[in-house]
Amino acid sequence: MTTFEGPPLDQVHGLGALTLGSFLGEVVDRFGPAEAFVFDDPLQGGRTVRWSYDDLGARATEVGRALVALDVAPGDAVGIVMGNRPEAVAAIFGAAMAGAVAVPMSTFAPRPELAQMLGRSEPVVVLTQSALLGRRFAQDLDVIGAERAKPIHVAVLGEPSWNEFVGLGGGPDTAAELIARTAAVTPADPALVIFSSGTTSEPKAMLHGHRSPSLQFWLQSQIFGRDRLTRMFSALPLFWTAGLNTAMGSTLAVGGCWVMQETFDPGHALELLSRERVTEPYTLPHQTRALADHPDWTSTDLSTLRCVYGKSAYAGHPGVHGDPSWVMPVGYGLSETSASVSSHRSDTPRELAKVGSGHLLAGTRLRVVDPDSGRSLGVGQEGELAVAGATLMLRYLGATPEQCFDEDGFFHTGDAGHVDEDGVVHFSGRRTEMIKTGGANVSPAEIEVQLRALPSVRMSRVLGVPDDRLDQVVVACIVVADGEEVTEHEVREFLRGRVAPYKVPSRVVFLADGEMPMTDSGTKVRDDALLPLVRTLLDAAPPPSTDMPTTSVPTHSGER
Repeated sequence: MTTFEGPPLDQVHGLGALTLGSFLGEVVDRFGPAEAFVFDDPLQGGRTVRWSYDDLGARATEVGRALVALDVAPGDAVGIVMGNRPEAVAAIFGAAMAGAVAVPMSTFAPRPELAQMLGRSEPVVVLTQSALLGRRFAQDLDVIGAERAKPIHVAVLGEPSWNEFVGLGGGPDTAAELIARTAAVTPADPALVIFSSGTTSEPKAMLHGHRSPSLQFWLQSQIFGRDRLTRMFSALPLFWTAGLNTAMGSTLAVGGCWVMQETFDPGHALELLSRERVTEPYTLPHQTRALADHPDWTSTDLSTLRCVYGKSAYAGHPGVHGDPSWVMPVGYGLSETSASVSSHRSDTPRELAKVGSGHLLAGTRLRVVDPDSGRSLGVGQEGELAVAGATLMLRYLGATPEQCFDEDGFFHTGDAGHVDEDGVVHFSGRRTEMIKTGGANVSPAEIEVQLRALPSVRMSRVLGVPDDRLDQVVVACIVVADGEEVTEHEVREFLRGRVAPYKVPSRVVFLADGEMPMTDSGTKVRDDALLPLVRTLLDAAPPPSTDMPTTSVPTHSGER
């Protein structure tokens, strides 16, 4: 049976502690007075808050001691409903030090979804903040708590209950107990719950051991080439693995500084990038585009940015002269593995970085499985990706390990792909999203990646639309960048040089800015809402022609 494996962990230099509490202790000891976080705090009228590593250690200890005083037992869940702020990081590490399970929850979640997450994880304590963009989480928690038989202790940052909470742990007994609990935790003990950000169904809850995020912290710092001089900006939230591991944890692992933003605002982000002398901007494509579209873009001093890549908007800024040896890491991962399974490193030669999703991370194993027979496939053979190893979750909440993994301990991802002769992992897309057209399979992800290289395209989503003759036809849904023009013919001609002919979309539908249906978080397209919209637009549109302007395919007016 063919199993592809990353390097053994004992052959990787630079790995440290593999429990969250010990990780924090290690970086505090190494980098104590260095700046760990910079945050303009809305709860304090925008005042700039700066925490050192020593500050983080002290605040996390306060949280841990308070949890001990509340009789939170090892293995109990602690909910955290906060934006990107230093106290949220302290809450995660403080819970881990006390042997509890940290459960960061989406601040995008409406009350019913928040109630679902609380019901799934059953926290005994919830730590939150008084306000976030007008949202009052304490009110939501009061309503949800009134409907529950088991009470939840709620502490609200920005209200008296927070100071009361941290004041509980002031006695000497809690200090000794916290030290003992932190020392007793093992890498295999439960530490973290990550909820998936699904588009249509109830979020899945993944229970991870301490090893999963801790190992990702160390490995991601190497993948991104970070060091003590790194000043990384990101607004990615801590309840996503990208925010928790790739942004926060991997920056702390090397003594760098995270310039935080609680909710993404392009004007304020530009101010932070300049004022805080940021070296690495870690933003999603739509955030990068929003920065480049902002009127202050060209006048903002971004001369300290060095970790930018060739075709990004940052590299095109007149004041940016990045490190030519640095490339944006490209990888494959999922929440069930606490982030990356494979990745190219930031020092990968540019031509090689364009091929696939990099090599397997240390401690990771992968099989490519024939979805019909269950047979393990070899080099170059396409099948379902199944993963196992050091950062794989312990299980889904509400399920047993036997229900989550096969008899060899592999998690079947539902993703399609293969491993080439150089050991590079290739991700083809979700098996359930594969478009079947004329007997061939087409990966929407492959086409969407190519469309990112077309400057006139601000956002794209590729769908399979039912067709009587071909089963499905490939349709590209595109939002055109501000000030740009492109025709359906030009989009299709651009793709003809980049993908196989049968993968070129049969139709292109243009949507106005704001018309692409998105999830509450604004980061994923809601295919369930997009598909009927596209079918309506195609029914009303004339057949494609080589000189069709963007306006010849009608856009959604917002009326139903």
